[in-house]
Amino acid sequence: MFELTVISAIVIGLSLGVFGSGGAILTLPTLIYLLGYDEKSAVIGSLFVVAIISFFTAIPQWFKSGVSKSHLFYFAFPGLVGSYAGAYLGSSVEPEIQIIVFVTLMFVAAVKMLTMDVNKQGVPVHNLILIVIGLLVGLVTGFIGVGGGFLIVPALVLLSNLSINKAVSTSVVIIFLQSTMGLISYHEHSMELFSQIQWSMLIVIGVIGIVGSYIGLWLQQFINQKLLTKLFGCFLILIASFILIDKIFT
Repeated sequence: MFELTVISAIVIGLSLGVFGSGGAILTLPTLIYLLGYDEKSAVIGSLFVVAIISFFTAIPQWFKSGVSKSHLFYFAFPGLVGSYAGAYLGSSVEPEIQIIVFVTLMFVAAVKMLTMDVNKQGVPVHNLILIVIGLLVGLVTGFIGVGGGFLIVPALVLLSNLSINKAVSTSVVIIFLQSTMGLISYHEHSMELFSQIQWSMLIVIGVIGIVGSYIGLWLQQFINQKLLTKLFGCFLILIASFILIDKIFT
């Protein structure tokens, strides 16, 4: 089981490094099915792990000027408000609702990944629309314990003139900010859950994931982004289907 956890942590990091998304999509099932976390604790743990990995992944992206500062302003900061509110809502609903929303959004994101043309830049929209979308993505981030990258990257590509690589780099910074805010909100509104979490294991997963993310950043320059985007969409469908089947028959 430990070996599977290590492999999962590496894949989580690779996903964030290559795609700028997918970290929490893999972290949440890992915590639930490999480490036996209940849904609520897994949501909090997922935010913690993704915040750690995305922070260290964002550092080289920031210094090599791969991050769009303007989109951080219009997209990320409204998302912090949404993330805080989403975590507040998530702390007060049944965990089954969070999982249903999580699986539904995975299917939606998979369709977007499979149909998105990564070589075609989107048509820029009004900044107000970016603010609203950033707020909504942040709400999702806090509510279901994900970084939101699987929504952020398609949004930045389709609704702005960002290239896929620029969107990936910007996404990682946004994921760090929103995951951290969601974690802070959960700490304020569900503090009792924090004492039940095995933080040492989460730190181990985070550290291993950081290594995976740097490998992903290195691999990114050699990989056909169009092919990988399609494969990632298929992978989302497989993971979402597994969780859905598990919930139906257990």
